[in-house]
Amino acid sequence: MEIDTRFPTRLNTVSDAPEPLRGALAEGLLSGEPVHLLVYAPAFSTEDEISPATVLAVTGNGWIIASETGDGGVTVEKSDFANTLFLELTAILLLGQLRIAFAGADTSLSATIKFETVGDDLYREAIDLILAGIDPALHAVDEKDRGERATFETWPMKFRNEAQRYRPGGQRLLAALQWPVIFNEVRQEVAPAGALLITAREIVLISEQKKSSAEYAEQASSKEDPEGPFAEEEAGGTITFLPRVRLADFQVSHQEHLGVLALQVHAAHGGEKLEISFPSDEEKAVLKAMEQVLPSRGSVT
Repeated sequence: MEIDTRFPTRLNTVSDAPEPLRGALAEGLLSGEPVHLLVYAPAFSTEDEISPATVLAVTGNGWIIASETGDGGVTVEKSDFANTLFLELTAILLLGQLRIAFAGADTSLSATIKFETVGDDLYREAIDLILAGIDPALHAVDEKDRGERATFETWPMKFRNEAQRYRPGGQRLLAALQWPVIFNEVRQEVAPAGALLITAREIVLISEQKKSSAEYAEQASSKEDPEGPFAEEEAGGTITFLPRVRLADFQVSHQEHLGVLALQVHAAHGGEKLEISFPSDEEKAVLKAMEQVLPSRGSVT
């Protein structure tokens, strides 16, 4: 098949992948293992770095990533669904990144793919397949009722769009919170704006890219509307997808200007701790939302 040399491409079979990725991928897959999705991302350059060509395969049992190295070799990272912890999808201007956190030998590891954001939909499909592999239980039919639409309508445009795009489909929305950027006394950003979505099967965290003081000064001098097209296109962000079955415990605490949500996530062979900062006046709301996931496990300190 013809492969796009600029943007990520869906492959039909492993044999469609270019060498040396094809051989490494074939060697890393189990014999007879079904492959549900194959995505090839060509190498590309930014001002700061050169990102290698990669192939991501999502199988019936897990996932595998083959990446080219500078010396012409290939590295392979893989995990089954039982040891996959969570996934992060980041987009900043034209650069997209998928990071998959997984556990191995009592330690937390991660694999990363960088790609042109034109291929975002292919990696979003991969995320859906991996999440379904982690928790294959049947879930509710997607019914976006009037109350849910009203919730998102009050949010800033960027978060409204991202919540509707990245919220896992086919699941009932149990809770949704959105908060603004947090500044200290001298107007320095200490935590970016964000949002929390809780569905029947996942916890989704949306975090805007943190800006420097210089970027805020530049935006102010340009007299751009913070909710206008400039802000919408300029700001990147990260969407974290955490399967509810991976959440072992959580804690809501207060630290100076911030509330902090700490999540303990665990898989078969290890775990990791995630921390999310939000305005301190949202502590009760965050606790109430999280208690829908673990009714008797959370605490506030």
